This record gives sequence, C-alpha cells and structure tokens, in this order.
Amino acid sequence: MLRRVGPWLAVFAVGTLAGLSVALLRSQTPVHTVATDRAANFAIATGALDNGVEGFFFLDFLTGQLRGAVLSNQTRNFQALYEANVYGDLLSFIQMKNTEIQAANAQARRSGGTPRPEIQVPQTPNYLIVTGMADIRRGPSVGVRPGQSIIYVAETNTGVVLAYAIPWSPESHSANRPFSSPLQLWAADQFSTVVLRTE
Repeated sequence: MLRRVGPWLAVFAVGTLAGLSVALLRSQTPVHTVATDRAANFAIATGALDNGVEGFFFLDFLTGQLRGAVLSNQTRNFQALYEANVYGDLLSFIQMKNTEIQAANAQARRSGGTPRPEIQVPQTPNYLIVTGMADIRRGPSVGVRPGQSIIYVAETNTGVVLAYAIPWSPESHSANRPFSSPLQLWAADQFSTVVLRTE
C-alpha cells in the first residue's frame, strides 16, 4: 500500500511547493482600505486619490457642506482642499426629478394610470457617506484629473444618492503646491421611491 501511495504523495508535495513558490514570487495585489464614521450631525470618510495618497472628507449635516483635504507629503499641513454644497445639489436634483415626475404624472392621468408622488424636500436631511473606487477616464497624466475614489452621499429621507468625483493633481502634490478645487457632482439618482420616514 505504501508503495502505491508514495509516488502520489511525492507528486503532491512537489506540486504544493511549486505553487507556493509561484505565489511568493508573484507581485502582490495592492489592498485599498477606506474608513467611514458618523455622529449625530457629522460624517467622515476616507478614500484613495492616487497610489499611496488618501483624502479625508467631512460632511456637516446642518449646513450640507462637504469638505475634503489631503495631507502634504512634505510639511505638517493639508496640501489639497475640496468643497461641495451637498444640500444645494440635493435641492437641484429634487427640482429636476420633480419636473420629470410631473410630466410623467400628466401622462399617467391621461391614460388612467396611477400618479407617482413627488419627492419632498427634507426638513432635516440625514446623510450617509462612503467612498468607492472609480474607473473614470483620466486621460493624460499631466494636470488635473479625477482621483481613484468617488464619494457617495445618500440622503435617507428621499433615497437620493449623489456621487462626487475628486479632482486630483499629482504634480501639485509632488511639488507641495497648495491645490483647491470644488468636488464635481458626477451622478445623482433616487434609489428609494417609497420613503415612509418621519422627520
């Protein structure tokens, strides 16, 4: 019995060693981590902008202001600064969406369908914030381009999600030149149409 199992055991051992050797020699896949947290009126998130560079984003629920920053790689300061008015963008999206709903409801009434309720502007907005990886076409690497992450902000009373692209300047970061830019509203949509929440 040992004579029959011995050759197979040797083949298994050699195969296992070969597989481990290849795995160790192969380049390691980078791991990207993000962090999010929130309190009663604030939320924070981090996201990668470039290899080895992370941004920090702070959302104030009371004002609807989203601000971000990137640490300098040379001094004890923030080198890049970002800002967006999430509440203003939310209102603009609700107005646009309600115009579409009104037109669809007029058509539904003519055809005997059921009209859809319009989106109500939240009296007390409640936000969630996360970041994710973004494969936005970057073009040439010279100048300002989208960073590797996108910021998703959800308003829970309306079900609306806003996605913000982060302008990134590798040259400014390398040279430690101050860089300031508005966050770019990249996409928006309502992901929950039946929102039954009290405010």
